[in-house]
Amino acid sequence: MTVDGSRARRPGGRTRLVTERLWAAALEIIAEKGIDGLQYEELASRAQVGRATVYRRWPNRDDLFRDVLARFAETSVSIEDTGDIVRDLTTFLHSFADAAASPAGRAVLQILLRRAGEDDGLLRVGVELLDRRTEELQRRLDRAAEAGQLPEVEAPFVNMMLVGPVQWFVLRREQPFVLDDARAIVELVVAGLWRTAAD
Repeated sequence: MTVDGSRARRPGGRTRLVTERLWAAALEIIAEKGIDGLQYEELASRAQVGRATVYRRWPNRDDLFRDVLARFAETSVSIEDTGDIVRDLTTFLHSFADAAASPAGRAVLQILLRRAGEDDGLLRVGVELLDRRTEELQRRLDRAAEAGQLPEVEAPFVNMMLVGPVQWFVLRREQPFVLDDARAIVELVVAGLWRTAAD
C-alpha cells in the first residue's frame, strides 16, 4: 500500500530485479550526495541499466522522490505494545535511529529537509508519512495513559521530543546511536511529561 492509500504494483521476474537495483542505486546517491546530486546518468550507470529505463519509470526526479517516500512509508518503524511504555518507546526510538541511518532513511531526511516550507506534492507525501506514524504513536500513548504509565499527552509533541535528538545524531554521524542512548532520551521525556502534568 502506498502513502496515498493506493496499492503499489509488485513487478515480477527481471522487471522486479531491475527495479530493486534502481531503488538501491537511487537511495545510495541521495544518501551520499543529497537530492541535488542525483543525476539520471549516474543512476543508470550504478544500476547497470540504460537511461531510457530510468526515464520510463520516473519521467522527472520528483516522481522518483515521491516513490522514495512512499517506499519508506511501507517499511517505516512500527510501535510495539508490550505493556511497558518506556520499553516500547525505547525500542521504537532505537529502531527509528537504525532506519534513519540507513540509505533509505538518509534519503528521506534529505528530501524532507530540502522541501521544508515548500507547498508541493513531495511535502504533502512527507506530511502524510509523518501523520501515519503519529496516529500510531497516539494510540500507544493513550493506552499507556489508561494504564497510569503516562499522563495524557499529544503524540506530535512527544514525537518531536523523541526523534529530534535522533535526527541530530544521524545527520552528524560521528558516533552510533545505541540502545542506552534511546532509553536515556525516553526516560528524560517521560519524566518531563510527568513534571509538566504535575505543575
